[in-house]
Amino acid sequence: MIFVKQSFLCIWLSTAILLLLSSCALLPSDQSNHQQTMPIAKPTGPSRRVVQQISGTWADRTESMLVILELDSKRIAMVGLSNDGLSLFNWRYDGDKVVSDTSLLLPQNIDPNYMVADMQLSYWPVDALKSSLIDGWRLETQANKRILYFNNTKRAEVTYLEPDADWPRSIELINYQYHYRLQIKTLSYDLIPE
Repeated sequence: MIFVKQSFLCIWLSTAILLLLSSCALLPSDQSNHQQTMPIAKPTGPSRRVVQQISGTWADRTESMLVILELDSKRIAMVGLSNDGLSLFNWRYDGDKVVSDTSLLLPQNIDPNYMVADMQLSYWPVDALKSSLIDGWRLETQANKRILYFNNTKRAEVTYLEPDADWPRSIELINYQYHYRLQIKTLSYDLIPE
């Protein structure tokens, strides 16, 4: 009987270690390889909840997800959901600290920090964005377009397909640094009482 319990314990521990090692293989091997991205801008009001359908296209594939964004002048919160409603990530920023939880279901080339930077580039007031940029970063605006540069190299471009004074309903974002294209369609935009 003791032998059976010890064998079961050994099998259980071996399985746990294999699962732990295999989950580590899903993590990026070198976090320092990430190139510099646009700094996160401060939260901005008014309080609102936005639901969007985001489709991302890379050279070899396309991914689609629902994103729920809640923000006010003190915090930003973003939740990513699969089209089936499964949680992919939770991301929060209080103006000082970022807290992010991701699911193993989140595609490997999607990073919530980059998604927030893309959202801010697309939707934040231009003055708020420009004040958050550090040396080397530059933001230019044209009619229905924003272009972000780092050291005079074009990093991203936003085109407003359905401009709206409060929150553009349909945009296209091209990220030249990481070679992807986003189609962002706003499904709902609601002000939240504070």
